[in-house]
Order: sequence, then structure tokens, then C-alpha cells
Amino acid sequence: MLAGCEAHVCLMQTALGLLEEELEVWVVTDACSSRSERNRDAAFDRLAGAGAELVTTEMVAFEWLRDAGHPRFRDVLTVVK
Repeated sequence: MLAGCEAHVCLMQTALGLLEEELEVWVVTDACSSRSERNRDAAFDRLAGAGAELVTTEMVAFEWLRDAGHPRFRDVLTVVK
């Protein structure tokens, strides 16, 4: 799970290195930035092509909970809303 600044430089290089090591990489797109939208989007395109999963914070939160039966589901739902 990766997020951070300069998605087109530091984050991308880290993710590509992890993918080379055959690790699963998820990039939390709404928790990443770059100096320009074009650089950020180019990084996401390259990472998706290299095998990284592009996800959002909300997607991650609900995937970790698995279903509405999780004891913290309502707490997370409140934060998300």
C-alpha cells in the first residue's frame, strides 16, 4: 500500500522496485500528488501498466473491513461520509 508526494518520481520508483521484486503493490491514488496533474496521471498510467493496483482511500477502508458485519464498519462509514 503506497501513497505520497511526487507520485511521478519517488512513489513511482518505489512501486516499480517492489513490482520487480514480485510484490503486490496498491497505490492509493487520492492520497498521492505531484507538482502537476499531468505528472501524477502519467505515473498512474505507467504503474497500472506495470501491474500496480490503483485504488482510493475509501476502497481500501472498506476492503479491509470486508463487510458491514465488521465491528468498526459504522465508525469507518461515519468518517467516509
